[in-house]
Amino acid sequence: MKIPTLALCLALSFFSLSRAADLYVTPTGAGQKDGTAWDSAYAGGSLSQVIGNLKPGDTLQLGGGNYAGVPLTIDCRGTAEAPITIRGVDRGDGLPRFTHTWTIEAPGKGATAIRLGDKASHITFQNLRIDGYRTGIFADKAAGTEGRSHLAFDDVDVQHCRYGFYLSDCDDLRLEGCDLLRYSKHGFRLEQGCDRVVFRGCVADCSQADTQWEKHTELLPFGFNVNSGGAPNTHIAFEDCTAANNMMPLQKNRYKNGDGFVVEGNTVGTTLTRCRAIRNQDAGYDLKVEDVQLKDCIALANGRQVRIWTTATLENCYVGYGGTGIWCNGGPITAKLCTFYDLGVAAMTDDRAKHKITLTDCLIANCQSTQRQTASGGGVTLEETEVIQPQEKAKPGDKPATRPVPPWDGFGQPLVPESMASKGYHAVSN
Repeated sequence: MKIPTLALCLALSFFSLSRAADLYVTPTGAGQKDGTAWDSAYAGGSLSQVIGNLKPGDTLQLGGGNYAGVPLTIDCRGTAEAPITIRGVDRGDGLPRFTHTWTIEAPGKGATAIRLGDKASHITFQNLRIDGYRTGIFADKAAGTEGRSHLAFDDVDVQHCRYGFYLSDCDDLRLEGCDLLRYSKHGFRLEQGCDRVVFRGCVADCSQADTQWEKHTELLPFGFNVNSGGAPNTHIAFEDCTAANNMMPLQKNRYKNGDGFVVEGNTVGTTLTRCRAIRNQDAGYDLKVEDVQLKDCIALANGRQVRIWTTATLENCYVGYGGTGIWCNGGPITAKLCTFYDLGVAAMTDDRAKHKITLTDCLIANCQSTQRQTASGGGVTLEETEVIQPQEKAKPGDKPATRPVPPWDGFGQPLVPESMASKGYHAVSN
């Protein structure tokens, strides 16, 4: 056995028996490589072994630089009193980057950067960058009863991937400030059994409005996907999140799908607060969950801005620059203090809608139609709602497969229409 390898094994054995510790890793390591300080950091090649020995209360400090082809499996377990932290640190070379060779030309091939084992719990991941992996963070359906819980991801960004986060059976989960850019399929995906989840300040931007990237995206690109893969996902909160440019214009079917926020019907309890859905192929929000709540949300330049399949409430929302404002196939839906601008139709009920959409104290401006009803059920009721007719009627035509970036990004006060004191949307601070 080589002496450096023996030293590494002895060091790992020592800290595994000791109390909570700060441990240090850099891509190339330094000094004695015993992990006790930056000048004696473990090398990146030993990262899997170091993580395998983490104990409650430990903090792993990852120095910046490139960790090429270093996939990780996390199966350690902290406690509520002594959580484990895995933290990226910029020491002049940027934050740590986990890189691999995935390409959008072969989206189904590639590796997983971080795989969460069944026991992974009470762990916080901070300040990490993942680039070129098929899947950034993956948690398979848990086999045991212990389960994963209290995982947190702060500023963990993933780009050039098929899936950013693909998670099952993760309870008390928090994702904050995580940006997913240039994926081919889904940004954030909760497959099944995730309970009490908060997304805060996260971004899922499939193409960054790059029309060349959009020629290679896969069918059904979604920004945030709360799926129905098994046990229900429950109590999901989105705060200050953005889903943008989930486009796949080359789909051969006349109906072209691709959504910003998707919540399937077996989900229990969903709220969206101060979220933005911008320039998605079909729906900005495609919500099949009962009693979904949208407050202070924005939907711009989507094929259909908000699709509701059951019951919902909207308050102080702005929908504009697209085909349909609110589309309902269930109901009832109530919308208060919302603005509808430059749409084909402000609100409509489709064939299976049994109940009405009620718009109260809303502002409808420059929309070709105020309402539409395709069957005997449903309908739209206006209460104390201001309607400003368009100056000219647009000619009917097919919904375009692609579309320009809207003139407003959803931050601050809308450009149009002019706000009214007691009607429609009013800007809120994030």
